[in-house]
Amino acid sequence: MSDQLKQEYQRVTQTLQYFENYSKEIQNQVEVLNNYLLDVQRSKATLSNVKIEENMDETLISLGSGVMMKAKPLESDKVYYNVGAGVIVTKKIDEAIDDLDSRVEEIQTKMAGLTDQLQQVYQQMQQLEQQGQAIVMQLQGGGKDAQYDPGLIS
Repeated sequence: MSDQLKQEYQRVTQTLQYFENYSKEIQNQVEVLNNYLLDVQRSKATLSNVKIEENMDETLISLGSGVMMKAKPLESDKVYYNVGAGVIVTKKIDEAIDDLDSRVEEIQTKMAGLTDQLQQVYQQMQQLEQQGQAIVMQLQGGGKDAQYDPGLIS
């Protein structure tokens, strides 16, 4: 009986380790998406400011990695917009802002899905921790109150 319990405990701890690593991966994905969301929102704010100011002499342009430079826009009604795979198109500012709004919605939807997934992983981890504690109590001999159901492990 105790060898079987030890094997079950080992399976529970291995599964817990898997879920812990998986939850870290999800957290990293959420962090990457959050950084991308901030970048998209910054771009949208910049475009909105350019649209508001008609006679703009110069503006700060983000070059990436926190580096900016002052620039004088040659055309303040058009922007160059990356649509993916290295393809860049010219769009009116309003169109670019609408596209950025769509990107924001997509990112928020992905982040919500990942957050739900992370919550489910945490719930499963909590169940596994309870199972592991019950097994330890049984192995230590104080298991009158501890109940372990091997059918709970899937």
